[in-house]
Amino acid sequence: MRGLPRWVLAPALLGALFVVVPVVAMVARLDVSGGLGGIWDLLTSPTATDALWLSVRTSLVATVCCVLLGAPMALVLARTTFPGQRVARALVLLPLVLPPVVGGIALLYTFGRRGLIGQHLSVLGIEVAFTTTAVVMAQTFVALPFLVLSLEGSLRTHDARYEEVAATLGASPTTVLRRVTLPLVLPGLVSGAVLAFARALGEFGATITFAGALQGVTQTLPLEIYLQRSADPDAAVALSLLLVVVAVIVTAAVHGGPFGRTDPQVRGAGSSAEGDRGLGGVRGLAAGDQVPAESDRGGPPRTPRASPSASEPVTLGVRVRLAERGVDLDLTVEPGQVVAILGPNGAGKSTVLQAVTGLLPHRAHPPRRARSRRDAGSPGPDGAAPGPRTGAPVPARDELRVTVGGEILTDTSRGLSVPPRRRGVGWLTQRPLLFGHLDAADNVAFGLRARGVPRRAARSEARERLDELGAGPLTARRPGALSGGQAQRVSITRALATDPRVLLLDEPLASLDVGVAQQVRRVLHDAQRDRPRTTLLVTHDLLDVLLLADRAVVLEGGRVVEDGPAREVLTRPRSRFAARLAGINLLAGVATEDGGLLLDGPGLAVAGVVADATSLVAGDPAVAVFAPRAVAIHRDAPSGSPRNAFAVTITSIEPHGQLFRAWGEVTGPREVRDAVGHLAADLTPRSVADLRLAPDEHVWFAVKAAEVQVYGTR
Repeated sequence: MRGLPRWVLAPALLGALFVVVPVVAMVARLDVSGGLGGIWDLLTSPTATDALWLSVRTSLVATVCCVLLGAPMALVLARTTFPGQRVARALVLLPLVLPPVVGGIALLYTFGRRGLIGQHLSVLGIEVAFTTTAVVMAQTFVALPFLVLSLEGSLRTHDARYEEVAATLGASPTTVLRRVTLPLVLPGLVSGAVLAFARALGEFGATITFAGALQGVTQTLPLEIYLQRSADPDAAVALSLLLVVVAVIVTAAVHGGPFGRTDPQVRGAGSSAEGDRGLGGVRGLAAGDQVPAESDRGGPPRTPRASPSASEPVTLGVRVRLAERGVDLDLTVEPGQVVAILGPNGAGKSTVLQAVTGLLPHRAHPPRRARSRRDAGSPGPDGAAPGPRTGAPVPARDELRVTVGGEILTDTSRGLSVPPRRRGVGWLTQRPLLFGHLDAADNVAFGLRARGVPRRAARSEARERLDELGAGPLTARRPGALSGGQAQRVSITRALATDPRVLLLDEPLASLDVGVAQQVRRVLHDAQRDRPRTTLLVTHDLLDVLLLADRAVVLEGGRVVEDGPAREVLTRPRSRFAARLAGINLLAGVATEDGGLLLDGPGLAVAGVVADATSLVAGDPAVAVFAPRAVAIHRDAPSGSPRNAFAVTITSIEPHGQLFRAWGEVTGPREVRDAVGHLAADLTPRSVADLRLAPDEHVWFAVKAAEVQVYGTR
């Protein structure tokens, strides 16, 4: 049962009996008193064999028509959005709910001799109705929705980022469709084709209405069964069993074969370091890791070499203003610089990466019509102009502009957008997104082949690239045979193989175990050192920022709230998110004359020590920071030397190295809670026990003024 409730067996068994018992009853009805020879004579009679082979031939042709017409329809419905899409889907699936005879009438009045289209075909001497072609058309009409429904469902359940990654590797839309999309959804396509074939094989109502029952021409097996039902019931039963056997064989052969299941893409995103043994190469191993034996590595790692097409690092410029997403920011990345983009979920990090890849949906905006003088007024907040007469703010016009090395890749004001395949942008995501139907070498060679490199040369280049990053032994493995760390190495190699001008790293280590992440982080570090690339790194990991980034940009609410050298942002944060990432408490406000801080909103004062008295005067924007280890926890309001005390409610207690970190939300009016937020305190396990700390407990956090540093944010 494996977790299923036992009561599920009852309706499942009832449903199976509902299908099987009628077939058994039909078999029991068959008269075998005269021996099997009589049944064989019925099945091999000229009428029966003609009907059977006509059904098989027309059903196969109808299935091909369903694939040729239905696959594009499913792709459009699953991968695009357009006005009236729901109505279009309903019309495509209409034959599912229509009685087949109604479909036959519709076809007759369309392609019949006096039909809407048929009358014009008749002038050319083309007759469709009551021909074998009419049989195929009737079968296609009723079977097409089965393929569309099956394939569309398969497309929707597969991650579209596989196709997006293929586009950033330089593949054209046709190449993406042929080499990525169709292989990924092949089980769904085959399943839909089988359903379409089975439906076409059993089609009756539309066929007899539109094509008639002419022996050898339009009289398919279902029609033969219907005609024999009155003349010879035993023959009808025998032919029915024949139809059942054919349908069962075809369906079972496909659904029980290689197309009836899908293989996992990667063995486990968070696989342990043991799964990465045999990767080979000193490069990519963390300090202290055991170096594999020479026989396990397949030879020493090669020294990375620059591709002949490699160019000097370029400048990246990004301007994004999207009212719908609440993003409004400008970002410039210097040549070869690694910029870490930090911020809470929904801050706009993914929007920036999508804008650079060219995968962000947008539309060009025509120039605004100049407003009349009486409609003009004072600008609203954030530069938004007031609306006509009412004074309601008019949202600023959306704007996207991306430049790489001075080349404009996106400019919505001019309606310009270079396709992702032509941008020279490499994209590495949290999931490796390796193509499951290709081995590691072909995955790495994918981008090279998309750029016109012959297959043999591309695979040779791919093997060399894998060797360079210590992943040579993985060349012939499929993604399903790779651990999480191994798959991410192959993904890194694939992204770098095309020598992108800009590299985008979207939390590539987030799903890996600590040991594996350390190895992959080393691979990224060495690759950047040997071949500097302009890079954007989205991460929530402090180590990623410290070891990989030159500069850190913090986003909140779609705006840049902090921008500076990575180490400075983490050691002297000016935003709550950066402070939390660095493990520091931070309060924002304005400096006071005595060197303290006046919090924004409630006007509460915090005593501290000014870090740089020469650059900070009273009234300047400033922050006060203090480490969680400097916070003392009291059951009652503290007295004595601590000048800063906050009444808090414990929200969580979590392990933090050899200590425990207690998080507390400041109690009081809403403006106080908004200004202070959550504070952290580190304490020993014994202190947790002595204080009897638990969530929802009310305590006091106290910190001495000497432990609080105050510095400006300008």
